[in-house]
Parts: sequence; structure tokens; C-alpha cells
Amino acid sequence: MDNRTEDKEAAAYDESLKGTFVSVFFIGAAILLSWLIIFYLYTDKV
Repeated sequence: MDNRTEDKEAAAYDESLKGTFVSVFFIGAAILLSWLIIFYLYTDKV
């Protein structure tokens, strides 16, 4: 393989990792937000 093919594959791999990071970040933020809402509702009742 030449360097251009390797560079394209590396760029595609990096782009895939960026998309994965963004997806995991948003899922984590949604879980944290739902936990905080439930915690607030719990403390409001007690």
C-alpha cells in the first residue's frame, strides 16, 4: 500500500472514533441528566 491509502484509512478511523466519542458523551449526559432528575424528585418528596 502507498502512503495515500494509509492516510485515508487513518482519517476514516479517526472520524469513526470522533463519532463514537460524541455518541458516548451524549448517552452519558442523558443518563446523568435522568439520574439528577430522579434524585431531585426523590429529595423533593422526602
